[in-house]
Amino acid sequence: MLVLTGSNGNLGSRVLSSILDLNLIPPSELIISSSNPDHVSSRAKNAGIEIRRGDFTSPESLASSFKGADALFLVSFPSPAVDRWLHHKKAIDAAKASGVKTIIYTSLMFGGETGLQSVAGVQQAHIKTIEYLSQSGLQYIVIREGIYAESWWLYAGYQPKQFSKGDQSALSFVIPNDGPVAWVTWDDLGEGTARILADYQRYVGQTLRLTGPRATTIKDVAKLWERHTGRKAEVRLVGKEEAETYHKFEKKSLPEDAFWVLESWAGWHDGLAQGEAEVVDPLLEKLLGRQPLGIEEMAETLFTPV
Repeated sequence: MLVLTGSNGNLGSRVLSSILDLNLIPPSELIISSSNPDHVSSRAKNAGIEIRRGDFTSPESLASSFKGADALFLVSFPSPAVDRWLHHKKAIDAAKASGVKTIIYTSLMFGGETGLQSVAGVQQAHIKTIEYLSQSGLQYIVIREGIYAESWWLYAGYQPKQFSKGDQSALSFVIPNDGPVAWVTWDDLGEGTARILADYQRYVGQTLRLTGPRATTIKDVAKLWERHTGRKAEVRLVGKEEAETYHKFEKKSLPEDAFWVLESWAGWHDGLAQGEAEVVDPLLEKLLGRQPLGIEEMAETLFTPV
């Protein structure tokens, strides 16, 4: 039995859909652990997958939801804060207490070749989690999920996700720094990850890197945006302090109680500038049997006005 967490999220929902679409794992061999079982997709329920309540903030519920499983697909807790690794720790402890033998954990493609050394705050929880996993006595697999092409707007300085037809105003990408990113789509990551889960025993002890086909800077993303919208995009690299000030007080990208997120966001760009997200790995193409989509292939979808 395999327990899936994060099945309502951007990645986890696509992993689940791929498992069902491609008949990769029989529904009878799956359990979904969710903090809100009512929100689990009707398709999962109709397929007959057992759904249990498991909340990262409640270790007792996690242990109960993992009971009887051989393996756990542990999707990282959705927060850029370093202390989210404590939720991962609780989940690992609960899995061990419940008799789970193998954990498949989703890390991130910051940190260059290994992912274990990074200046980006967003990677620190992953590093701590992997260190804890390595000392847990459990078998584990680390899947380093690539940087989402669908999140380009966030890396580019909190840009609009959609654009109105007829709007000819320019965009200003005010960011701390820039660097190459091997952007990849949610759909391709979901399918690639699902294929790993279907044959996870083959990968025990390995760190797997799922990336797009090439690395593209944020400046290059701005050029793609200009090409597809006919509008201008100015890219301003202003350093961490000025970028934080701009997004806090001038653009007001987030409310004051979320300023800590902006401080984390600014640190991502230090990692990009040091080449932490530029690694391109052929594994995802091998898993899919086709080249994964990068941001160039997604440009029409991402930048077409509505």
